[in-house]
Amino acid sequence: MRWLSTREITWLIGKSILAVCSLNYFFYRSAFAILPLSVLGFLYYQAERNMLIHKKKGMAKEQFKELLLLVSTGQKAGYSVENALLTGYHDMRNLYGESSIICRMLTALRVGGENNIPFSRLFGEIGESIGIQEIQDFAQIYEISYKSSGNMSAVMEKTAELIVQKLETEKEIEVMLSARKLEQRIMNVMPFLIMLYINLTSPGYFGSLYQTAAGAGIMSICLLIYLGAYALSQKLTAIEI
Repeated sequence: MRWLSTREITWLIGKSILAVCSLNYFFYRSAFAILPLSVLGFLYYQAERNMLIHKKKGMAKEQFKELLLLVSTGQKAGYSVENALLTGYHDMRNLYGESSIICRMLTALRVGGENNIPFSRLFGEIGESIGIQEIQDFAQIYEISYKSSGNMSAVMEKTAELIVQKLETEKEIEVMLSARKLEQRIMNVMPFLIMLYINLTSPGYFGSLYQTAAGAGIMSICLLIYLGAYALSQKLTAIEI
């Protein structure tokens, strides 16, 4: 499952280049610093990429939660799990559009069923390719219930209920952390805004730091402190359940 489009990847590369140029301007102002700072640019690209994928996975989880609610309603109306899932396509398309992760998943399920691929195996493969734990769990429980030939309807309804509760808890935690993440983003750019203000109001104030080896050493220490604080702030707001 491809999470990022070519346009998004290009945007992330542009952000990484801008980050490298900004670090060079504020800390070194030397062409020789571009190459070592490119390592930080690559790490920044990876971090931003992972954050964007995490955000998209969060959206996919929200879509899957809505689908599970439809599946539960469909089962109570007498539909099988397969039919309840597939009949939810039109509702998901109206809510999220045809290009959404959940619609692409349902399309793959429908096409696989038309090609006589066992629904249990197909659902498990799709859950693994998407890489979302809740979808994998649902697929695995479906496959076990299908093979054991037990009270499949009751088992899947209870499974859907538990997964929905977990996803709602994750959503509540995300809402609680949203204000802290905004504060974190502001504090991450604040040092650069202060330095930019000083550069504009007092040109040459940092000049000696850019022209001597001792100054480069001091700025390197400041950069390491900033990077440590940045990494710590990311870790503090990265809560998984």
